[in-house]
Amino acid sequence: RCDPGLPAPRSAGSGEVRPIGAVVRQPKFVVAVAAAVVSYAVMSFIMTATPISMHVHDHHSDTDTAWVIQSHLLAMYGPSLFSGRVIGRIGVRAGMTVGLGLMFACVAIASAGHDLMHYWWGLVLLGVGWNLLFVAGTALLTTTYEPAERFRAQAVNEFSVFGTQALASLLAGPAIHLLGWRTLNLATLVPLALFAVALLA
Repeated sequence: RCDPGLPAPRSAGSGEVRPIGAVVRQPKFVVAVAAAVVSYAVMSFIMTATPISMHVHDHHSDTDTAWVIQSHLLAMYGPSLFSGRVIGRIGVRAGMTVGLGLMFACVAIASAGHDLMHYWWGLVLLGVGWNLLFVAGTALLTTTYEPAERFRAQAVNEFSVFGTQALASLLAGPAIHLLGWRTLNLATLVPLALFAVALLA
């Protein structure tokens, strides 16, 4: 059964190959890649900074720090057991909207304080939000190219996603020392807000 919020995948029999520029200029392609880029970059930026902020700056114990990161990882991958089916029912736009909303909630809670539960709730919401936004973006991406175009289209997507993720991870350490935990979280509102505008458009 087709996802009511998702266009039907392109047929396997379609062999026309467009220039890669024509593929990546499609608004749906841009939104799909942006969903993956923003979800991965924001998640990596905050997650990488969390142990430094918790243990080095706020002197939480190793046990508490590990618990927060473990909970975050479970929140990232655990929803995959059902998130695809949920997005199939509500549609990719709704899935992205919920995921984006959870990431905004993460920033609101994490930037509000330095207690253990600020970190825990922030990172759990970040994990679930990442899952929904990334899965929905990936689902949308598959509808934007012909079968013969998939390797180049996926290459553009993966280079964009993992290149940005690597940069965000590298910047997290200097950022947490220079900006502090609250400002670091608030800085992620910029890419989240830009993606919200793109999704609305």
